[in-house]
Formats: sequence, structure tokens, C-alpha cells
Amino acid sequence: MGEKSNSSERWLTAHHDPLASLYTFGSCMALADLHGDGDSKLIIADLGTGAYNMKLKVYKGTNLIASCTSCGCGIWELHLHLQKLKAILQTLEVNPTEFDAWNQARDELLDVSMLYEILDSLRQEVGECGLTTRSQRFLMCHDHASQLTFLEQHKGFLLKRQTVVTCFSTLKKSHAEDDAISCLVLGTESANIFILDPEAFTILNSYNDSRGASNPPG
Repeated sequence: MGEKSNSSERWLTAHHDPLASLYTFGSCMALADLHGDGDSKLIIADLGTGAYNMKLKVYKGTNLIASCTSCGCGIWELHLHLQKLKAILQTLEVNPTEFDAWNQARDELLDVSMLYEILDSLRQEVGECGLTTRSQRFLMCHDHASQLTFLEQHKGFLLKRQTVVTCFSTLKKSHAEDDAISCLVLGTESANIFILDPEAFTILNSYNDSRGASNPPG
């Protein structure tokens, strides 16, 4: 009995909320002292439906104290209940085949089934992240009716390709100084690494796995 009692004292009572309605993973959660007051908050990236309604949520204990709209291509500053966009990644070049396919579908020179076949074939050639978000979501529509609805809703808008931030860390500007300001280091879905100035949030340097280091954009 003594051994069982000592064993049970090693465990903490966890909070269980089956109605929290959070869709997330362990890598999308972190504890952080947001205000420098020694009180750490739980930060959770809620993936919403997986395609829409993504939000960044901040909890104090078990209470939700802040929630802001998530934007995978931007860097946000969260202060109390306010959010401010600090930087947004540049758009990428749209694949010419993908661009032409959407234009032809818009002008009714290509039916929705052919559009799906072309984009599906292109996905196998360049990979999922080589396509725009629109094409990725269109390829998630597996029946003709949903494909047609998606096409009608989106064909009138300009086709853009934006990368998303998939990981980030910090890097001190000067390793010789323990209290040196740290730069923000971002890794993106398109295999780019960006080093951002911690105050102006401009790109100091960038690196791509396929072309090596590059100068910051003009």
C-alpha cells in the first residue's frame, strides 16, 4: 500500500476538456513568458478545419485570454488582445502550366475535369508545395460537383503563390554578448530560410536549399 501511495504522488492531475474544440499537434504548442512578468502562458496554434479558421490562441491556466487570426505567410506581434502584422513573406512565382490552366478554365476553354487532371499531373511533377494554395485546395475536391463549385467561387480572383512559415527560431546578432538582441530565423514550406531584423523585421539574409545563400531582396 505504501508503494502505491508513493507512486501516485508522482503524478499531477491534468486538465481535461473534451469540448475545447482544438485541432493541433504537440509541435504547435509552447509555453512562453509573453509580458516578462514570470508568468508563462500556453500558446496553441489551432488548425481550425485544416483549411480555414486557423487561429493562434493564448491560455492563462485553462482560460482563453487571447485569440488572433493566423496567417502562415506573415509574422504577427501579439500584445495583450491586440495583433499587429510585422512582416509578410514575398509572393513566389506561379508555375506557368498552372497559371495557364486556371486562365483557360476562367475563360471556359477548359472544363473542370481537365483542370483537375492537369493540376493533379503537375502536382506529381513539382510536388504539393510547388502549387498555389488555390490549386492544393481544389485538388482536395474529389467529386465533380464540389470541383465545379470551387472553380466558380475562385476563378475571378488573381492567382497568387505564397509560401508559409513551417518553423522558426532565434539567432543572436553577436555571440560575444549574452544579452544581445536576437534575430528571427524562419523556415518556409518552399525550402527557404530567412533571417529577419528583430526591430525593423526586414530580411537581412536568405538561403534556399537549391541555390545557396543569397543577398536580401532590394
